[in-house]
Amino acid sequence: MRVLVVSQFFHPEMGAPAARFGDLGRAFVQAGDDVTVLTTFPNFPQGRIYPGARQRLSQTETIDGIRVIRTPILALGGHTPARKAMLYATFAASALARGLPLTTAPDLVIGTTPPPTVGYTSWLLAKRFGVPHVLDVRDIWPEAVVAAGRVQAGPAIQALEALNRVVLAGSAAVTTVSEGKKVRLLELGARPGTVHVLSNGADLARFDREALETKDQARAWLVQNAVPLDKNLVVYAGVFNPPQGLDLVLDLAKQRQAAGDQRLHFCLVGDGSLRQHLLDRVRTENLKNVSVIGPVDRKLVPGLYHAAWATLVILRPRKDNHTVPSKIYESMASGRPVILSADGEVADIAWIADCGSVSAAGDGPGLQAGLDALLADDAAADAQGARGRRYVETHNDRAEIAQRFRAVLLDAVAQGRAP
Repeated sequence: MRVLVVSQFFHPEMGAPAARFGDLGRAFVQAGDDVTVLTTFPNFPQGRIYPGARQRLSQTETIDGIRVIRTPILALGGHTPARKAMLYATFAASALARGLPLTTAPDLVIGTTPPPTVGYTSWLLAKRFGVPHVLDVRDIWPEAVVAAGRVQAGPAIQALEALNRVVLAGSAAVTTVSEGKKVRLLELGARPGTVHVLSNGADLARFDREALETKDQARAWLVQNAVPLDKNLVVYAGVFNPPQGLDLVLDLAKQRQAAGDQRLHFCLVGDGSLRQHLLDRVRTENLKNVSVIGPVDRKLVPGLYHAAWATLVILRPRKDNHTVPSKIYESMASGRPVILSADGEVADIAWIADCGSVSAAGDGPGLQAGLDALLADDAAADAQGARGRRYVETHNDRAEIAQRFRAVLLDAVAQGRAP
């Protein structure tokens, strides 16, 4: 099977968007498929081209057996809606221009979103080659960003929603990461029987290998960044953007420091629009029990979790209840107890897995109480971490998810070839 994936995010960028088809694509290659990813030059999350990378009209490389074609993007930095719109629109245009003249036709085209503009490009490329289109939806835009107050509803949003309905209805299959999103996508126009839930999950074989390979390097990197390894480390590894609500963590750390509790150290690893804000708070409020560091190569994250006492997964209050941060799966894969502050489907997963403490999004006292409960009983905390690991092994191993995803693709190809 020849698979063309259109993805605005890819290795070496951080986070779930880049990891999803890095891991899935590698699994498809191992199954004998020919995988091409049409992407751009690394710039996420700051919207600036990474140091050492240089944009060209086109660049082709091979990563883990995946053919990666990079096209240019207008990356001006910053996080205003106008600059984000230019970032998304220019990749959609350059990816379409590069994809149209491809000489080897794929058997199907996948567009992984958000942003939704990727889905428009992938849908047009599927039309150009006369092959099935698969839309992969990690978050439902534009309604998610409107609900979060990041943009205002208006004619432009209505136009995007109309285009989304066309792409949803015209896709041979739609894949998404949670049951709640499946329900909503059907409401928005996806055809019954075409929507499949395939969670992000964790690549356990890779995670375990990299944890062993990088644990010493991770500890050395933490020491280099003045992180005290004699404390119970609570590690958050991910994006520093408004939806994560990381100010609550600093509020919590400030309260514990004021109370004289020196048992914990909060380690926030990553990058994003709020990085400088978090650093400024740590400095001006003299938070000695918080480190804001990174970003780091994704391969180092398992080693960082190995050094942790507990992992942190946090979202601020949201209007939807079907968002499941991908970091919940690697957090549970680490075997460390998970400290979760979020609502909805991800909280249900953590409750069922019994993998640590669970508190509502934005609930500072609940988050404090959960930490205190974990600190009060080391054996119970270790047992919860072990239960989280077993849950991921049973339900969310990306190797098994890749097999199910590939079955969806094969079925779409078969239907496309049917007379």
